[in-house]
Formats: sequence, structure tokens, C-alpha cells
Amino acid sequence: MTPRWYWIVAVLAVLWTLFGVLAFIMDPLTDEAALEQMGEAQRELFEARPNWLFVVYAISVFSGLAGAIGLLMRRSWAVRAFAASLIFVIVQFVYVLFVMDAIGRIGAAEALPFPLVILTIGAVLLWFSIHARRRGWIVS
Repeated sequence: MTPRWYWIVAVLAVLWTLFGVLAFIMDPLTDEAALEQMGEAQRELFEARPNWLFVVYAISVFSGLAGAIGLLMRRSWAVRAFAASLIFVIVQFVYVLFVMDAIGRIGAAEALPFPLVILTIGAVLLWFSIHARRRGWIVS
């Protein structure tokens, strides 16, 4: 039997991933006023992101949403969806933090907290989906 707290986690996963989708949708809508509120280095990073990074971003958020929906549907493919999401999140953040040198340009205190939260939640959701599959809470 699937425990009640499983459903709480599944609903929270959907809400969390919907925030990611919303952030993805809002990203290209960032206007000049919002850019002016950013520091110079942060604005330069924002504007210098290559187009392919948006594809990576899209895959990460939408595969995460798919994984969360998979949890609600109790489907084992949620594991693969969360794994894909986590892989693409890692690619995205490695590129921004190290290749684009966000840490060097804006400092670790500003560059690291949100990516670390996203990576941690992504890893927990992947672990949870694997755990749920092993317990038989999600099936084919």
C-alpha cells in the first residue's frame, strides 16, 4: 500500500517543478527594467548565455515536471524522467558556474545557493522515485 506521505511528496514535486517551468517561461520575458536591477556582472552573464543552454534548461524543467507527474500517476518512468532532469540541471549549472565563470564574476555567495538547492531537490526527487519503485509504490 502506498503511504499517505507519498502523495504529499508527489504533489510537492509537481508544485516545485511547476515553479521551474514558470521560471523557464519568464526568463525570456525579462525586460530592461529587470536587467537594470541586476549588477553589471550578473547582467553580462544573463545576456551571454548561449541559445543551446535554453534547450538544456527546457529539458531539465520539463523532464522534472514529467517525473513529478509520473509520481502522481505511479509510473516507474518517473525515475528516468527525474534522472534526465538531474543530468541536464548538472550540465546547465556546470556551464554557467564554471565555463561562464559565474563564481568568479559574481562570487560564490551569490552564484551557488540557488543551484545547490535545485541540485539537492533534484537528487532527492530522483532518490525518492527510485525508493518508491523499489517499494512497489510506482509500477510500469
